[in-house]
Amino acid sequence: MPPKSPLPLPADWPDADAYISSLLSFATTSDIFRNLCGGVHILDFLTRVPDLYSTVLPQDWRDFFAHHDIQDILDLFMREDIQPLRDIHIKSAKSQGDNGGGAQDWRGGPTPPVSLLQYIHDIRRHSLQREFRPASVTTPDTSANGNIDDKNTRQSHNPNAHVPIPRHIAVGMKPKKAHEVAHFARYVDTLTDTIEQGRGGEGANSEKISHIVDFGSGQNYLGRTLASPLYNRRIIAIERRQNNISGAKGKDVHAKLKKKVVVVRNKEVYKEALNGNLNENGDGNSVVGTPLGSAVSVQGSGAIDRVSAEGEGEGERETVATVLHVEAGKEGADHDVDGCDDCFKGKPMGEKEEQNGPKGSMDYIEHDIKDGYLEPIIKHVVEPASPTPETNPSRVMVISLHSCGNLVHHGIRSLVLNPSVTAIAMIGCCYNLMTERLGPVTYKLPVLRALHPRLEATSMAYDPHGFPMSQRLETYPHEGGTGIKLNITARMMAVQAPYNWGPEDSEAFFTRHFFRALLQRVLVDYGVVPVPGSVADAEMEANANGNGNGNGVKREVCGTPLIVGSMRKASFVSFAAYARGAIAKLSRDDHYGDAIKKKVAPLSDAHFEEYEQKYAGSKKNLSVVWSLMAFSAGVVESLIVADRWLFLREQEDVKEAWVETVFDYALSPRNLVVVGVKK
Repeated sequence: MPPKSPLPLPADWPDADAYISSLLSFATTSDIFRNLCGGVHILDFLTRVPDLYSTVLPQDWRDFFAHHDIQDILDLFMREDIQPLRDIHIKSAKSQGDNGGGAQDWRGGPTPPVSLLQYIHDIRRHSLQREFRPASVTTPDTSANGNIDDKNTRQSHNPNAHVPIPRHIAVGMKPKKAHEVAHFARYVDTLTDTIEQGRGGEGANSEKISHIVDFGSGQNYLGRTLASPLYNRRIIAIERRQNNISGAKGKDVHAKLKKKVVVVRNKEVYKEALNGNLNENGDGNSVVGTPLGSAVSVQGSGAIDRVSAEGEGEGERETVATVLHVEAGKEGADHDVDGCDDCFKGKPMGEKEEQNGPKGSMDYIEHDIKDGYLEPIIKHVVEPASPTPETNPSRVMVISLHSCGNLVHHGIRSLVLNPSVTAIAMIGCCYNLMTERLGPVTYKLPVLRALHPRLEATSMAYDPHGFPMSQRLETYPHEGGTGIKLNITARMMAVQAPYNWGPEDSEAFFTRHFFRALLQRVLVDYGVVPVPGSVADAEMEANANGNGNGNGVKREVCGTPLIVGSMRKASFVSFAAYARGAIAKLSRDDHYGDAIKKKVAPLSDAHFEEYEQKYAGSKKNLSVVWSLMAFSAGVVESLIVADRWLFLREQEDVKEAWVETVFDYALSPRNLVVVGVKK
């Protein structure tokens, strides 16, 4: 099942090792990349002196950007075939003895400078490929009554089709989630079969993967689909939030994976019991809070509850799903909930007819995963179900669909930490929630060395569970020190999806960031937040401390960060509307609230409009930098994913490890799965 290449590489790389070497070299030697990915903060865009636009970008780049529309610039970064433009420069340089910059016409203006084309080329070739090419896709074969017949399937002629999820299982899924779950469930099922075939095949010597552990299961859309009759897998869903587990169990009832709990109740007597007026039935036996699965006899008008359907676990306490109003001893009772008649005909609601072959199952574990050690949980769930646990040891596969931050690291490490874990298949997201293991990043430009409060706090974490995982990245030597470091700004940019931006999307992004940067200018002008230091200040401080690498530079920005957060769509019709909404939120800030109320809240809308007009010309410059940051961050994500693959490859017990795409980028940009299989 592993792909030909363990990483989804651009076509011009001979192998993964050559790619990794070049990736690490580029990430640590390209000053523009290092500054754009972690060095530039949008809040500083209108407050630095000199401004960030002229500080970070070369003059010939700025001259080119000044003559072209931002949408054309985005096309150049991500969609234009730049090789013909590079060839023009090569021919021009040979014939004229110069770099040919601006000599030709491109979209009604000068051609991109050769250094910009080279940078675009470097970013593209060092970004892992994201195209999704599904294998032959199957769709379920349904019987006449609409039920899925186990794994009987038929071929689909649509290469972009997915295994459709039945509506009763897909409850709560949006189109994006349905796409992810359908494709990844099929991928996990196929991967499990392939691993089993490679570990002894059929018969007594086969090594079956008995359970699949879902890290951070949330509402358990993925586990529910895998446990359904289409796949019939045994799932252990690990989730730290009880409300998510409760919600997932409710969806299991709707998906017909467990029986619905129905209670027949005398409402008047039950209300009295809730109020503390009645705790026992007529015989003096307590019936309030009857364990699930037991039955309470209905005798006279004093009866309170009768549980008429079993739940999923023996003796488990379950939330009552429906309530019926039945006056004991009378016929023709009124029903408060429609559709419950089947519950009283010997067949609980939604129960399927018996099917041949193995059936799926679901176990929920409330657990806060901190290190990836799962043996107690696995033994608790798996071994009691095994007839001979001594001769048939536990073998499970750990999966994750878009687990945030370090949770993916814990899942990957579970392959090494747990003898019972045979394989892992992890899809990460929310790189900004990862922690840092090696300390702060250093930058060549002095103006970029001053850390914002949030950058400083996160960069000093030194978390052993953070990035990077692999020894290769931890010990990589370069001019800035040892080890690959990514601050939170770089990691936050890595979750952008610039290839999905359309004209309206990108304009909305640019407006939002421009208004936030402009608000920061207002806050600086009125003394709410400190003025960032200048290049000269930083250089003087660095020289005074006897070094030029920024380690002795004083932090100019202190205190706590000002986070505006989400705003209503109506707030972006003008800067005045945005400022009013943002100031109302920030006025409640514990640190800056009083200063904001006193210094900027009294400003008039006309005053904010003057700011918007004064800095209107900077919006395009900010848009260019933001686009470059998002485009360049494809290399940041590649570094993160490559690090996870390298960690697996470094482990002696790991037989195979690879990365491949499992979703359509247009629907789900975080579409890379990291797979590891134990020897």
